[in-house]
Amino acid sequence: MFARFFSLLLPVVCTALLLSGCRDSLLDPGSPVRLSFWHVYGAQADSPMNRLVERFNLTEGKEKGIIVNVTSLSNTVAIHFPLVAAAKGEPGAGVLPDIFVTYPKTVLTIGPERFADWNEHISPEERKTFVPAFLEEGVFNGRQVMFPVAKSSRALFVNATIFDRFSAETGLTYDDLITWEGMFKAAEAYHRWSGGKAFFKYDEWMHYSLLNTVALGGEFFSGRKVNFDSPQFASVWKKLARAALSGHVCMLNCFSTAAMTVGETLCGVESTASILYFKDFMTFPDNTHLPLKLRILPVPRFSGAKPLTILAGSSLCMPKSTKAKEYAASVFARWLTKEENNVPFVLATGYLPVKGEAFSHIIKADSLDGLEDKAQELYKTVNRLHREYSFYKLPFFDGYGELEKKFCEEQMALFERWIASHGGTEPSEETLDAMFREFRECMERP
Repeated sequence: MFARFFSLLLPVVCTALLLSGCRDSLLDPGSPVRLSFWHVYGAQADSPMNRLVERFNLTEGKEKGIIVNVTSLSNTVAIHFPLVAAAKGEPGAGVLPDIFVTYPKTVLTIGPERFADWNEHISPEERKTFVPAFLEEGVFNGRQVMFPVAKSSRALFVNATIFDRFSAETGLTYDDLITWEGMFKAAEAYHRWSGGKAFFKYDEWMHYSLLNTVALGGEFFSGRKVNFDSPQFASVWKKLARAALSGHVCMLNCFSTAAMTVGETLCGVESTASILYFKDFMTFPDNTHLPLKLRILPVPRFSGAKPLTILAGSSLCMPKSTKAKEYAASVFARWLTKEENNVPFVLATGYLPVKGEAFSHIIKADSLDGLEDKAQELYKTVNRLHREYSFYKLPFFDGYGELEKKFCEEQMALFERWIASHGGTEPSEETLDAMFREFRECMERP
């Protein structure tokens, strides 16, 4: 009986030892493991992530025998292509780095089976300290392929310099911007007040339709296609189309940040990390300037809708490698998520911390000391998102990226066509129905 009990207990003990100091035998400070690292957190030599890497190398890395080398810096859009090229072994692409920051669509393109499972290095107790949705986004076929170190969401950035004047003269307030009904009402009033300017821009147009359809209880996708039979989708899309034809939506092909800083629109829905790219002033076409003061709010939702917010941002991946490299990568990743390292990093970059307890700490006065007013404004909203909203994981599937791209391009082209022929007048329901049918035809065309 004792022998049988011991045989059952032995695997449990061994597993516990492997998840603890036993694995440190894979590392030797005298002969350190070197890890190549690609990331997107500031494409410049003194990026906040580079400074973290340097500190790790001088502290825990030096103590345990790990050296992390940043071998490529990119941005969130561009990093996908060199990673895929390296994974496919294309000429001149080099090899995949030992660890890199990426997104679910890249993992799906390369193949989740080519990546190591972070769960081999994270205990169940440690998993409980993370925001559950942040971990769940990185699970493929039951394996933790992506490890969160900093996430992002979406927020409504408002040019308070102009909005406060607009508010004083019209009676519309920031409270009106909590719902889409209030946003569209404010957009109409602003268009009149400003002499014809657009009120808002949305950086990723499909997210407007997707999130609001789901929040209202509808199904945005039917398989791997947009569900045009959803009454919720039809309703929210037509409300946007009405605003676009009326001149209330900014149609510039740029990020909201750029449109707001030249005075082309008053507010924009964009990534929380966009805070890094806002200047402290606006520059108008005649080269005059005004200070740019920001007010940051949750993304509006329709009355009666669930409080949902997009879960976005990259995570760490490691291709399958040697046991020593995989363990060394896990030591580095877990160090990045320690509160004393993670909170200063996210505050410097406009991201969200990945552990639940950290959210309550980033609003403490000593955490926000020294930050600009706009950053303090942002993290008040970030904490509100954590308390009151659920994070919505985008339903990535093979071909999702291409579908999203087509949706945005076809919608923009359709709006421009209809604005040219019907713009400036209040569109009828028949016009909106015709637009929706045409959009469906565009999307369903091969």
